[in-house]
Amino acid sequence: MALEEKIKFLKCYIRSPREIGALSPSSQALAAALAEPYRLHTGPVRVLEIGAGTGPITRHLGTILGEEDQLDVCEMQPVLADALRMGVLASPDFAPAVEAGRVRLLQRRVQDIELDGQYDFIISGLPLTAFEIDDVVEIFSTIRRCLKPTGVLSYFEYMGLRRMSRMFSIGKHRKRIRPVSAYLNDNIRKHQFRHQPVLRNVPPARARYLRFAS
Repeated sequence: MALEEKIKFLKCYIRSPREIGALSPSSQALAAALAEPYRLHTGPVRVLEIGAGTGPITRHLGTILGEEDQLDVCEMQPVLADALRMGVLASPDFAPAVEAGRVRLLQRRVQDIELDGQYDFIISGLPLTAFEIDDVVEIFSTIRRCLKPTGVLSYFEYMGLRRMSRMFSIGKHRKRIRPVSAYLNDNIRKHQFRHQPVLRNVPPARARYLRFAS
């Protein structure tokens, strides 16, 4: 990833740390891990990426995008959305699909996506532990609404972060992280079918795969 993109990402973090939630973009290894269920699938599918940032996951998706697949890339931060539009999505991997309408940039909140039950895969670059519990619940509700019954959510957590936050945080941060952690644990217990550590990321992360069909 170009230094210019990393600087843009860091500037957005400084302006809106809660919305960005991470100091650096996802690594190639994490992008590949999050995209794995999609990569292993055969046949035309519809994919939604949320929290695209400067596009490290988007860039990887461009290398595995099928000729009949559809991809929506959601990023609400104007600076990052512009970087995606003029950078990653203008690249040879994406330009023909963008022109054909198979790849779209959605500059909006995740919660404002309106396609119910349309996506086979949702891939999240949002560090959910950085958000308030109401936001996390609303994001998960939107994801479940937008996924097909057998669809898969891929998302990540920084390894050990929730445990350390619960142990060492104080005040408002401690009050925030406890319900978020409990909510995530409940979803992991009920819906996770696989996970994998990704050590080649800063900080190391864990990719989680959830399916909400009962």
